[in-house]
Amino acid sequence: MTKGKPLVAVAYGPRSVPVLQLVEAAAGRCDVLWMVDECLDSANETARLLRRFGPVVATGHPDLDETAAAVGAHDPDGMVTYFDSGMVKLADVAARLSLPFSTHETACALVDKVRQREMLSAAGLVVPKWWRLAADVGPEAAMEVIGPESSWPLVLKPRSESGSRHTFRANDAAHGAELLADIGSARQEMIAEEYLEGHPALHGSSFADYVSVETVVSAGTMSHIAITGRFPPAETFRETGFFVPAALDPELAPQVLRETEAALDALGVTVGCFHTEVKLTPDGPRIIEVNGRLGGGIPDMVVRATGVDLFKVSLDVALGADRAFDGPEPCSQVGYRLFLQPPPFVATVTAVAGVERLTDHPWIDSVTVHRGPGSRVDWRDGSRTFIVAVIGSAPDHQAVVDIEHLVRDVVKVSYSVETQ
Repeated sequence: MTKGKPLVAVAYGPRSVPVLQLVEAAAGRCDVLWMVDECLDSANETARLLRRFGPVVATGHPDLDETAAAVGAHDPDGMVTYFDSGMVKLADVAARLSLPFSTHETACALVDKVRQREMLSAAGLVVPKWWRLAADVGPEAAMEVIGPESSWPLVLKPRSESGSRHTFRANDAAHGAELLADIGSARQEMIAEEYLEGHPALHGSSFADYVSVETVVSAGTMSHIAITGRFPPAETFRETGFFVPAALDPELAPQVLRETEAALDALGVTVGCFHTEVKLTPDGPRIIEVNGRLGGGIPDMVVRATGVDLFKVSLDVALGADRAFDGPEPCSQVGYRLFLQPPPFVATVTAVAGVERLTDHPWIDSVTVHRGPGSRVDWRDGSRTFIVAVIGSAPDHQAVVDIEHLVRDVVKVSYSVETQ
């Protein structure tokens, strides 16, 4: 490493950012110390890859002081993570090393949906009514905490998880118990919350009734870089596509930003990059959840639409730099990511056809088969089991809609369905 160059400790793990993108963002800016939990199945393979781009330190020590000592031995100047797992421990390590990062309390709220709801409610934000669903009792017993006077449907989701994994809409208590039983031994403590109806004006729209706000908090300043729109999700809330900027009514955008700011303030946010999902309801914007990291795939869309590289920004913020924006940033085009999700079943992919018909489209930059023939897909695993991803830039929102229709028309997937 170059002497005197700032060093950022980067937590790396499953579903983290692409290594080369982060290395490119760090070039000329800082060196990288990779933090890898050696308890993960893929830790050794991951560490071998990462050592090509900087030193690697193991962070899976059960003793917090030992972990802090291992990281501190490299004398980092900042710390950043791009996924939720282990965030509370990183907050404690950062505090011991006096590095800019979320506090312990804030980190707890960012990864625990129950604690987050409690803090948002205490600050006066309107949140859905919710209940904890214990993991150590049977499905029927878990659902008994929901009284008969409750309004259905409800959303069931893990207390600490991402990517819509094990996230379902339950029509009644019996349906909820059936869904919990489907998870089987993988069920963890969950939360049930009232389903928020979308604004009637958005019914039948090409776009979903929720958005996300991409926010940077640096040197006491909160900057909203972009509002990200979405296509309607597949069953069980699996993501089918995102785009920057969102196609929002000009009067609605300021309301979304105000609700986001109130939520971040309620959680005690002081530094970092945040991804806040917001539902557009008849009663105004309502917080779905706040994530203490960049949203998956968001940096790619933001740089396409605005020219702002959020990976570079996240490294600067980790180093304590002042990065303020008068956002949302203006967009010269629409950056998008589309996902073709399998139907809601457990199956093996037998064929994926038609992908080649997308590769020469002027607004499509890449087409990736994520789950090819022989891959097993399980609807309970959430958004990450998508079959095909399509990434690109388009001149306007209608062009993105046209591409989304094209993808669904030409890509044909065959499955061998498992019997339950």
